[in-house]
Amino acid sequence: MRKEEVQTISPVYIGWYDTKECPHFSNDESYGKRMVKHYELEYIVSSRSGYIVTDDIPVPTEPGTVFFRVPGMAVEGIGVYHSIYIEFEMNERGGRLSNPSEFSYVYRNLSKVPADELFFLSLQLEPDASPSRILLWKADVMRLLSGLLESNESQKEAFTNMEFHLIKIRKALKYIQDHYQEEITVSQLAGQTGYSIYYFSRLFKELTALTPVQYVMRYRLERAKDLLLFSDETVENVMLQSGFHHYGHFWKNFKAVYGSAPGDYRKQYRQL
Repeated sequence: MRKEEVQTISPVYIGWYDTKECPHFSNDESYGKRMVKHYELEYIVSSRSGYIVTDDIPVPTEPGTVFFRVPGMAVEGIGVYHSIYIEFEMNERGGRLSNPSEFSYVYRNLSKVPADELFFLSLQLEPDASPSRILLWKADVMRLLSGLLESNESQKEAFTNMEFHLIKIRKALKYIQDHYQEEITVSQLAGQTGYSIYYFSRLFKELTALTPVQYVMRYRLERAKDLLLFSDETVENVMLQSGFHHYGHFWKNFKAVYGSAPGDYRKQYRQL
């Protein structure tokens, strides 16, 4: 980040949110897909089954994870988890970062960054906050942004151009979306990116927190869930159309993710 750009940053508070104020009770419940309007920092306090989809890439909501979002991102939170997040602008003019890819959109295992539940609880500003309180809030957000940027800089050797890698990984995701009813191998997915199987698998896990095999499974289950809710296909046809070929395997994984067997899930949620 250019020094001149750093000089323009003076965070402006927009809002503070706690997801426990509208808790989820089922593994597939969504907070709704939305376009990000301001910069956002979200901290995952706890999670049972949640994941957040950012620009079509799902990331499990592991406790302690910090998500950084920029205006224009498409985001959807799904499942049972508790998080705290803030909305803010970089300055009073609503200026935008010239190269937002200098920040990752997800951070884990941060040791040098003041990122825990108490810290994010302290980032709520009251409407009548005093000037000294506002200055302290700005300082805390700046400290957090500094820590995230430093974390990125320390990882440059491993992943030098995150945006470039995201473009490559999205090619693999598109392949899954187009061929999920067929057999899909990690070798085929790696071939979409031009990376070796080892490097592709490592990068895919780094970006999504899922292995390629786990992602394919989750995508097929999502398609099966949609067919159960919005079609009259038999459960067996739902299984086959979603890319599964063994009922026991389908039943076991569907129940593990959504908490009910496929037939029971349809009965429960199509009546709502």
